[in-house]
Amino acid sequence: MARPVYKYEIKLNGKEKQALRQAKHKGRQNARLVIRILIILLAAQGKTIAATALSLSCAEQTVLNQRKRFLARRREGAVDALQDLPRSGRPLIYTAPQQALMTATVCATLKEHDLPLSRLSTADLLRVVHQQEGLADVSQSTLTRHLQQHALKPWQYRYWLFPRDPEFVSRACIVLDLDAGFWEGQKLGPKDSVVSADEKSGLQILRRCHPSRPTVPSHILQVEFEYERLGTLAYHAALDVFRGKIFGQVVDTTSIATFNQLLDQVMRQEPYQSDDRVFWLVDGGCAHHRSTFPARLQSLYPNALAVLLPVHSSWLNQIELYFSIVQRKVLTPLEVTDATALTRRLLGFQDYYAEAAKPFTWKFTSTDLKKRLAAFAAWSDLNPKNL
Repeated sequence: MARPVYKYEIKLNGKEKQALRQAKHKGRQNARLVIRILIILLAAQGKTIAATALSLSCAEQTVLNQRKRFLARRREGAVDALQDLPRSGRPLIYTAPQQALMTATVCATLKEHDLPLSRLSTADLLRVVHQQEGLADVSQSTLTRHLQQHALKPWQYRYWLFPRDPEFVSRACIVLDLDAGFWEGQKLGPKDSVVSADEKSGLQILRRCHPSRPTVPSHILQVEFEYERLGTLAYHAALDVFRGKIFGQVVDTTSIATFNQLLDQVMRQEPYQSDDRVFWLVDGGCAHHRSTFPARLQSLYPNALAVLLPVHSSWLNQIELYFSIVQRKVLTPLEVTDATALTRRLLGFQDYYAEAAKPFTWKFTSTDLKKRLAAFAAWSDLNPKNL
């Protein structure tokens, strides 16, 4: 007895079967496409429309429609034949000139406004947009989509600092050249070292009023909000830029004497003791003030040279990268019983870090800085009111 022939019967070749099965197993396809693929695969197995609808828990009309769709668009490819056709979508409510007016209004409002607001939300901007001719009916959702399309985020902000050191470029380039392994245009030798140093002062000793609750299934770590202040400590640290080695000590307060102790800790051991030159990168803090530190360093260690950072340029000092790690991994959240416990934690992390320490991959060069400053100068010439 011959097998009955069903309406919209589908027979797949090997290439089509493979494409459909691969698309079904990718896991990133949407659920509707997976159902459509299963409908076609079951049709190829000889399943009836009713049996397919029952096994996939869908309507028989859906099965019929997908079979018809596949047969009509099969030439596009087995998977492409089941994809949704492009849709025109809802017609634009606002014309191109109206959209341009919306963008201009938002940008002008962000640049110059007399509203008593530090930041502008979408609702605040909507009130301004409604004052424009032809935009009185713009909804907040429409304005939100418009801002997203033009990458405008008026609620975001970040601080920046205008370089006010008259010697910023020359000093910054010296530091960046040292990070790249050069001094006065000459490559550093094997008997040269670069040490980045600073202090993290004012570290509060915080004892929580109640012990923390540890992490358990379905609950994160809970840290008591209230705490008792038990004073402060300071953490002096120095980083060997090319070796990634950390030196440090915890003291009660920052002073010239305590920073000299860090100098001794580094310079009295090899290879720094016998190096031809050891460059110390420091800012203008009180413990290594720019007017006194260079001479004091030379008097203590003749092979050591002080390299002073420009004003407000801590981002050039690689030790700040290590301090950032300490802040995130050691000091946040903080729960200690006394100064001894905090000291033990800081120095313990220093030993822990040293086990896997590597030099930071510093890619920003003096050439990059000069290019960025040139671009900033060109921008400032065009926008003098923003300075």
